[in-house]
Formats: sequence, C-alpha cells, structure tokens
Amino acid sequence: MSHLQRLGGLWLGSEPAQRLRLRQTSLAMVLMLVSAAMLHHGIALTHGDRGWMWAWTAYGVGGMAAVYAAIRSGWSRRFTDPSLTAVQIAFALSVAALAYAQVGPLRGAVFPVLTLILMFGMFQLRARSAYGLAFYALLVFGAVMAAMARLRPEAYPPEFELIHFLMLAFMLPAVAVLTARLSRIRWRLSQQREELARALAQLQAIATRDELTGLPNRRQMQALMDQELLRSLRHHHDFCIAVLDLDHFKHVNDAHGHAAGDLVLRAFAQAGQAALRATDVLARWGGEEFLVLLPDTAMPLALAGMERLRQQIAALQTDVGSAKVAITVSIGLTGHRRADTLAQTLARADQLLYRAKAEGRNRTCTD
Repeated sequence: MSHLQRLGGLWLGSEPAQRLRLRQTSLAMVLMLVSAAMLHHGIALTHGDRGWMWAWTAYGVGGMAAVYAAIRSGWSRRFTDPSLTAVQIAFALSVAALAYAQVGPLRGAVFPVLTLILMFGMFQLRARSAYGLAFYALLVFGAVMAAMARLRPEAYPPEFELIHFLMLAFMLPAVAVLTARLSRIRWRLSQQREELARALAQLQAIATRDELTGLPNRRQMQALMDQELLRSLRHHHDFCIAVLDLDHFKHVNDAHGHAAGDLVLRAFAQAGQAALRATDVLARWGGEEFLVLLPDTAMPLALAGMERLRQQIAALQTDVGSAKVAITVSIGLTGHRRADTLAQTLARADQLLYRAKAEGRNRTCTD
C-alpha cells in the first residue's frame, strides 16, 4: 500500500458510505480554501482590511474542519442526514454573506460562489430543506445588503444593492424549485427500487418455497442437495436423506375435505421442522411426500432424528372443524454413498419408504 493510500485511509476511513461523505466534505473544504486565497488576493489588490480577511478565513476553514470532525468521528450518525448537508450549506451561506460585506467592488464574485454552494445540496436535500435554505440565504444576504448600503453607501450604493437583492430574489427560488424537483425524482426512484426489491423477493420466495406449507419446494431442495453433495466430496463427510410419506392421507381428504387436508399438511410441516435440528432441511417433495436432508450426519444420529420426528408426528392432533385428525408418517432413510449419484441415493430412500409402508407404516426403515 502506497503512502497516499495510507493517508487516504486515515483521512477518509474505510467504510464506503463514510468515505463518500468525507470526500464531499473534503471537496467543500478545498473550495473554501480556494475562495479564501482568491479573496485574499482581491483584498490585496484593493488595499482592504487584511486583518478582517484572516478572521474570516479562520471562521470559514475552522467551521468546515468542525464539520469534517463531526462526520469523521461518527458523531453525525445520530442525525437523519449523517452528511450534515443542510448544516454545511447554511454555514457556507453565512461565510459567503460575510465575504460580501467586506470585499466591496469585488462582491459580484460572491454570486457564482453562492450558486455553487446551493448546487452542493441539489442531489441530497429534500424539498422542504431546499426551500428553507433558499429563504435563509435570501434573508441573510438581504440583511447584509441593507446594512452595508446604510453603513457604507459609497461602496455599496443602495440602488445597486436593491438590484442585487432582486436578482437573488429571482435566482434563489429557482434553484430551490430545481432542487425540490430533483428530490421528488429521487424519492420516486427510491420507491421504485423498493417495489422492485419486494417483487424480486416475492418471486424468489415463489421459486423456492412451497406455497401451502412454507417449506422449501422440490426445486430448492434439489439445489440444496447438490450443494451438500459438493461439500461432501470436498470435505469427505457423510450426509443422509430421508423420504417421508403421510400414512393414509387420502382418507383425510375423503373424510374431511381438501381444506382439512391442507390444515394437516401445514401442521405436519410445523411439527416436523420443530422436531429437526437447525441444520436439517425439511422440504415438500410433492403431494403428501416430504424430504429431509441431514447435512454432515452419519446414520446413527440421522436415525435418532427421524425417530424423534416420527414420534412427534404420531402424537400430533390437528383441529379440523369439530374433529381432531391424527396422522402418522412412514420414513425411508439412507446415507449417501460416495460412489453413488444423488438420483441413486433418492431411489434407495424411496425403496426404504415402500418397505416401511409394507411393514405396517408409522416406522423408519434404513439400509
């Protein structure tokens, strides 16, 4: 890392958002220093009060240094706008107004600086802040113009100051209106981004979640098993897969209706998830068939987990109208063999499930 990069890290920090705020403040400080140098030169040419200019420079540069310190230390984070944009602009306006009061014949140079100050807030200020700052600038400059026309009419002729004030009275509201329009555009874009993010999240949920139970769907489970297979090959650990089927589920639909069957499926999903470890994944594979992925798990521990799930489901009773429906689950559980494909492992778990049903259901069969 070069010396410049280290200095940049010390000056701006490492957090991206903080660096952006401090870059903007640093630019404002540089502009303040350039303006001070130009005004010092102008005062020298017109033989003005150099002592006042040094006091003005200390005020302007010191104020910007205080703003930098507030942002760099993190103190400004307590505010809605951590960049302190409105504070910086209001302070810069007061500095510009004080400069206007002292530079006499060079005061016309203050107006481009005033426009630049207001442009700093165009892409950050809200409409209300923009109007407030425009009114503040008009009030401060109007007061300075009136005071200087009264105190030094030879250098600040009242008729000229009136023209200057009217020019500001037209210019400042126009800048505020443009800033407000940009603020509204930013707000609409922000709303559109949020709506797009919500829509994408909903699409992601639809693509990866079963709508009825909220469990991962078949596509998502397939992706998770593919990932676990890669992890197993890389780190040489075991994992197990279980295929589950609700016993006599067709009888629930026939006796109580499909709405009752949906209630039973949701109840099973909740109870099944509660019985599993946080690392295990229960997914709806199709109809009343479910799949459990047990990552980084050998057979003895996997069997204990499936037995725990089976027993909790056997004790489950779902309220269906005025009746209570009890269900059981049959489970085929197998460990993945490194020489096999996922399809072969799933086929073996399916065969074990058929065996569990053939042996009387409500049991876990393993190989």
